[in-house]
Amino acid sequence: MQAIINTKLILEDSYVWGGAVTFENGRIVQCGKRAEVDIPADAELIDAQGLYTAPGLVDIHNHGTVREHFYAAPRACADFFLSHGETTVLPTFYCNLTLQQMLRGLENVKTAIAQGAGNLGGLYMEGPYMSGEGSNQNSILWRGEIRPEEYRPLIDAMRGFARIWAIDPARPGIERFMQDVRRADPNTIFALGHSHATAAQCRRVRGYGVKVQTHHGDSGKAPGFAQGTIGAGCDEYTLYDPDMYAELICDETGIHVDPDMLKMVVRTKGVEKIILITDSMPSAGDYKNNEADGIAWGPDLNYDYEGHLAGSHLTLDSACRNLMAHTGYGLCHAIRMASLNPAKLLGLDSELGSIAPGKKADLLLIDDLVHVKKVFLAGRDIQELRP
Repeated sequence: MQAIINTKLILEDSYVWGGAVTFENGRIVQCGKRAEVDIPADAELIDAQGLYTAPGLVDIHNHGTVREHFYAAPRACADFFLSHGETTVLPTFYCNLTLQQMLRGLENVKTAIAQGAGNLGGLYMEGPYMSGEGSNQNSILWRGEIRPEEYRPLIDAMRGFARIWAIDPARPGIERFMQDVRRADPNTIFALGHSHATAAQCRRVRGYGVKVQTHHGDSGKAPGFAQGTIGAGCDEYTLYDPDMYAELICDETGIHVDPDMLKMVVRTKGVEKIILITDSMPSAGDYKNNEADGIAWGPDLNYDYEGHLAGSHLTLDSACRNLMAHTGYGLCHAIRMASLNPAKLLGLDSELGSIAPGKKADLLLIDDLVHVKKVFLAGRDIQELRP
């Protein structure tokens, strides 16, 4: 048995000062105030020296590192994000991939898991059927009519492995696609993706298992009903539906979502319905040229070659830091948005997302600005897992 002592525990909605947590065989045994936790005499003690102990972070939307795509190099990506406290990551495939690239990427991810990438938790399919309008229109390969003979090989291959599929509710034929995905895997979660759909179109597909919006505030706007008016689209629908989760990209300079908008979304939805994501992806543009063209620059932003904002270079620990800096919300809330909330969305909160007896011992030692000092994956110090 191992025991972390001299620590401050971050629980679901509170802290425990002078805390301790014991774990064995990859599971948490006890947690609480040091005096209340029974630590065997032969336990291996880990002195946190006053650091916080937090649950491992859960990143449901991540395309890869600055240099590598998850579909091409999943083990390298998994190891990088694990070092930043992401003990569960969903590699994300975008709609700019062909069917063969997606299938090859799936096999690469499965191989990485078999070879020990223990933080990979299934896939997030950002597509294939997204909006053909807006800044991402030139990257979408899956255009035109949605045909069963086109998508069924993908659905069959992804059965039981793809946890989330992002869709555009406004695409003709999208409901049949959603029905077929749910027939193949009734546990599938759908996300409102890049879309100019109206709130009414979002509401129409809600019953198929739509539970989350892809990067709220940065995924498309509904047209106005008359000249000069503002319509209600995916963003607005997500705000007023109490059961919907909202993904947020919190970059350092507040470009994906303005800091005032961040405050409004968190206050409107409530802390328990916000999911921090990275939407991290390989570098695809020239920052210097973009800056010269008047495009906002930031150390964790990514642009495509046409100068459109295209994901980030975030890690989830830095997203927590940015959320705290932009909104004034505290460490406990930021950690919840990056751990328990995504675990609940995935239906994995009995296993992941918080520090409690019986859960996986995915644990982090962090300071008060979420700088990760040590990572335990299922109770194993990741430094010991590396060759």
